[in-house]
Amino acid sequence: MAQAAVSCRVRRLVLASSLHAVSGMPDQTQARVGDPPRPGNLYGATKAWAEAIGAWVAATTPTSVVALRIGYFAPQPPDAETVPAREISAWLSPRDAAEVVRAAVEAVGFNFVIANGISANRYCRADLKETMHQLGYRPIDDAWRSP
Repeated sequence: MAQAAVSCRVRRLVLASSLHAVSGMPDQTQARVGDPPRPGNLYGATKAWAEAIGAWVAATTPTSVVALRIGYFAPQPPDAETVPAREISAWLSPRDAAEVVRAAVEAVGFNFVIANGISANRYCRADLKETMHQLGYRPIDDAWRSP
């Protein structure tokens, strides 16, 4: 996929990474975009590998890359009765997902960026400051906000 994007002279490649790339961090630690990969499972390791490919593409070709560490994507906020707080704090709503992808495509001024893709949850599993700064991403939804 990355080679095909480069061959087609794509300006920006947006990779679907995952917060699983850093899921091996302690529960009480908030994930930051500058954190090195620390996968907690094989799926997370494959996402860390995809980020490495993205870094390689950005360093060796004219194609810039955004690796989106996507959180818990679901149409509705997760139910606190059945879903652990760690996952609720990583929720990404459909509206915010569309916004972070738009921001990833349109942002300028970099070759390679890792960005956290979650909503504006009251308690955030992943820090959004750098993602908001680099991409101009402005999430709206909050998993803990009453409907």
